[in-house]
Amino acid sequence: MKAAYIERHGGPEVLKYGDMPDPVAAPGEVVVDIVAASVNGADWKVREGKSNQLSRFPYILGRDFSGVVSALGEGVTDLRVGDEVFGVCDVGQEGAYAEKIAVKAAIVAKKTDRLSHVDAAALALAGLTAICAIEDTLRLKAGETILIQGGAGGVASFAIQLAKYLGARVITTASASNHDYLRKIGADEIIDYNAADFTRVVKDCDAVFDTVGGDVAQRSFTVLKPGGRAAFIASGAQAPKPDRGDVVALRPSVGRDRPHLDRIVELVALGAVRPPEVTRYKLSEAVAAHRLSQSRHFRGKLVFLVR
Repeated sequence: MKAAYIERHGGPEVLKYGDMPDPVAAPGEVVVDIVAASVNGADWKVREGKSNQLSRFPYILGRDFSGVVSALGEGVTDLRVGDEVFGVCDVGQEGAYAEKIAVKAAIVAKKTDRLSHVDAAALALAGLTAICAIEDTLRLKAGETILIQGGAGGVASFAIQLAKYLGARVITTASASNHDYLRKIGADEIIDYNAADFTRVVKDCDAVFDTVGGDVAQRSFTVLKPGGRAAFIASGAQAPKPDRGDVVALRPSVGRDRPHLDRIVELVALGAVRPPEVTRYKLSEAVAAHRLSQSRHFRGKLVFLVR
């Protein structure tokens, strides 16, 4: 099969495209013929050695995908060959930058006809992360106000729509070129981070969801009301420590399971969430996709159209 993978021969990691062995379904697994795979910010960090993922080479990157089941492992009875599915690799597993992947059957879900493979791949990890942060971790309620940092990104744009569906007032940050897009998906107030300091114009939020990290994460505590809570996904394995004692800092646990993927399908069916804007690449163009991903100056999601 063709795949985009990391290779290293005594020097820095190099992203290549070429032939790799076909995967085989172990007991409890399925092999999925991938139609589309998503690019995530974590991918280039893995490529640069900024995580513990790299233990052997060649190493296939990629965490979420959409495709068609082509083989069943022993014991799999709830899926069939030919089913259209989407999913996110298990924690510690990657391999979606490829034509095929073997993955646990229990952590993929059937794709609805309302979603193309490209859109399903774009929504998988972004939607899973947003749901775990907004519903499971922050437990956002109707009538509350939330600041979502970095609104134009894939996770944040899903979170904006989910927060609005739950009945919250949504404030977000983004460059001016993305304001129209964010208004269309439901943001109530948008702050141009190039023109204003969000800590001076936002206050008394019930919750913050930060997808940016760095100094933005630490300063986000400023806008919370007493008793407020903040969730962080761009600050490493642990949430940053607040500089005040009357708020809570949380790091969402983004597990892998079918019910959360089914929740994505449900939200799309309800019209509560729509797929993000997508920039498409061929799998052979992985280097260019990583270059744009690493710049962090794009809207929506980057997706490989594999077949």
